[in-house]
Amino acid sequence: MKALTRLLAASATAALLVTGCSGAEPATMVIEAEYPEYKSAEELFARATLVVEATLSTTSRVRREAEPVPDPSDTDPLSNPMAGAPQQADPSAAAPPGDVVTVHDAKVLKVFKGSAKPGQTVEVKELGGTIDGVKYEVEHATPLKGGGSYLLFLETYADSPAAMLNSDQAQYAVSGTGDYVALPANSIKLTADDVSRLSDKD
Repeated sequence: MKALTRLLAASATAALLVTGCSGAEPATMVIEAEYPEYKSAEELFARATLVVEATLSTTSRVRREAEPVPDPSDTDPLSNPMAGAPQQADPSAAAPPGDVVTVHDAKVLKVFKGSAKPGQTVEVKELGGTIDGVKYEVEHATPLKGGGSYLLFLETYADSPAAMLNSDQAQYAVSGTGDYVALPANSIKLTADDVSRLSDKD
């Protein structure tokens, strides 16, 4: 669903399912989210607007991010999925609460694509986090770890933190030897030479 693109680089709706709570532990909600899948490193690199190696701060912020409201005068179905649909919403109704996102400060170490510079801090968000006594978890996703160093494939926005293109394929942990370590669910393996080659082509 295009309405979620600016928020998460995820082009699908997210359904929340209660998985339980006990005692002082927060209730847990599991988010079902679908992300675009990429068949190659070339495709992943081409889709990203920012590719960086960065170290995350040890702290992060959790907030709700409202879904962008399409311009009703926009008749292009690609940019406005509601184009041509009858106006059924009550304009006086309260806006939906928005998606829960965790925002990390990422200090850029290397830039392979995009306008960031080494030493710059870039905000990176991911779906999920604990807020208002509820823990939101994305099903089958591996959250970024505070303090960790990553190779990140991001989509950037003018009015919102950058988002990973895919919860599995757009993050590579940087090992102590500088190798890029893919998550188990990610079949796209990358070396430093691969990333340099892709950067040179851009």
